[in-house]
Amino acid sequence: MKSRHWSCLTGLGALFVISLAGCSQQPPQAPEHHPSVRAQVMTVTVGQGISYEPVPGTVLPTEQVQLSSRLSGYLHGLKVHVGQSVQAGQLLFQVDPRQVDSQVAQAQAGLAQAQANLADAKSNYQRFQKLYQAQAIPEKQWDQIKSQYETARAQVAAAMAEAGSAQSQLRYARVTAPFAGIITEKFLQDGDLVAPGRPVLTLANPNVLEVQCSVGSRAFALLSLGERIPVQANGRLLEARVQDLVPVADPMTHSHLVKLSLPSPDGVQAGDFVQVQIPDSENSNASLQIPSTALLNRAGIPGVFVVNEHGIAEYRMVRPGVVSGGQVTILAGLNPGDRIVVKNAAAVNNGDRIVQIEGSHD
Repeated sequence: MKSRHWSCLTGLGALFVISLAGCSQQPPQAPEHHPSVRAQVMTVTVGQGISYEPVPGTVLPTEQVQLSSRLSGYLHGLKVHVGQSVQAGQLLFQVDPRQVDSQVAQAQAGLAQAQANLADAKSNYQRFQKLYQAQAIPEKQWDQIKSQYETARAQVAAAMAEAGSAQSQLRYARVTAPFAGIITEKFLQDGDLVAPGRPVLTLANPNVLEVQCSVGSRAFALLSLGERIPVQANGRLLEARVQDLVPVADPMTHSHLVKLSLPSPDGVQAGDFVQVQIPDSENSNASLQIPSTALLNRAGIPGVFVVNEHGIAEYRMVRPGVVSGGQVTILAGLNPGDRIVVKNAAAVNNGDRIVQIEGSHD
């Protein structure tokens, strides 16, 4: 009797344990939903390309000038400040012209005196010319009269030149902007005493920029004017053009200065640090090249969408190199065999399911 009762209890306990085990299991989850995007996909393969040597460079304004005065005096009207935009021809400052005014007055007085002397000499010349023709005076006296007349004419010419020079100095008292730009430096304040050649302001045009870098002799020999060079700046890949090649090497570093013009200052400003990709055509290596349509820039990060084995797009950061003929060389971030989105990539987001459109190839 007891054994039967114990057996019933044992059976009920086992049943209770099984029930608990069943309750502990989680209900089946619904499959994760991925939005579908139609896009073209390709498989990355290894190709033959040119190696590049990264060289540090600096972005500088192509138009930049230090403004100074050719006169000595006190500054007046120097109201501009650093960072201020100015227009071409705008008055920037003046130099007290009182000293120049006195020079102009003195030159004009000298000119008036020279012109009066010339008038007397001309009158004598005309009078003695008639006497000489009538043989009333000796030839030696006539020669002296002619010499005095020529000297008076020369003195007038010299006085006119001096007066013109003094007048031009007066124009130097007003200094205007030679081109539209931004004041980047201010060395003196209104009321300071300025001397000829002493800088007062620095003016730069932020809309016309260039990149300056130094390269070794071997890399310098491979460059040519007008050549397109890739430049990495602030996470973006820009294409610059070689505009100046300085043939004389620096005696300390034995490197050559190279200047590259930037097509647009958008996203880049003077003072930025960049990486200039100098091509080395003597060395070729295996490289990965993808269509430039596959390369994106999300939040300042260059990358591509890689399609995994489940057809899901994953954004992967890459390091792009040169862009040529609609192709971009990938220096890091991709491997041969990776499948990437090459068409309609801008419509893809991380985690989207890619539906291959016609023309896709693996």
